[in-house]
Amino acid sequence: DYAYDAKYGFRDYRGGGRSSARETAARVAAGAVARLIVPEVRIVGYVAEIGGDAIDRAAMDFAQIGANPFFCPDPAAAARWEKLVDEARKSGSSLGAVVECVATGVPAGWGAPLYGKLDADLAAAMMGINAVKGVEIGDGFAAARLTGEQNADRMRPGAEGAPQFLDNHAGGIAGGISTGQPVTVRVAFKPTSSILTPVETITREGEAAEIFTKGRHDPCVGIRGVPVVEAMMALVLADHKLLHRAQCG
Repeated sequence: DYAYDAKYGFRDYRGGGRSSARETAARVAAGAVARLIVPEVRIVGYVAEIGGDAIDRAAMDFAQIGANPFFCPDPAAAARWEKLVDEARKSGSSLGAVVECVATGVPAGWGAPLYGKLDADLAAAMMGINAVKGVEIGDGFAAARLTGEQNADRMRPGAEGAPQFLDNHAGGIAGGISTGQPVTVRVAFKPTSSILTPVETITREGEAAEIFTKGRHDPCVGIRGVPVVEAMMALVLADHKLLHRAQCG
């Protein structure tokens, strides 16, 4: 609460106040409406990693996402995470998570080369979600460890004049504009800060103290972030579809 108190001179000790993730319910509702604006786009979000334990991409099955409480497309990972999250809960700690979201059916041409970049708007929207500390588009930080030829999204002639892409390192966005490939975003959620394990802090008077949170304890807030990430993807894409229609007809 320190930063909030420094700005407003007030903190809500009852549970996050204006910073509470409860406010994301409104975003999910808005996202449901936004999906109606982009019916040609399929948006799928899922948890790809919890506490450093990642899914096996060779075993991914989107049909499994709704079959477990972790929004996980890899049943084996979901089984491991059940134990992992339960251990964190019992020990009074918490775990971070990475949520991925893929939007297929986005046509080429949405976005802008400078102001109103599609990837910039997606990054801003995702960073606006509570507990998010990082966003990657496509390969993200991994691209910084590649050479130019490794990172290239190679193209060959495709059907009806549209290109056939051989790679999608850019995550469906090049120069701020969609390419027609799946738009992919990864969102990093920090471990829940309200935990039962005491940690060092200070009082409002600047005196040394320890703090721990009583009551409801969420051992992995990133799991709850999946529908929020999907909603923000829908909102941004709907906005860019309407902008594209207004600008280009």
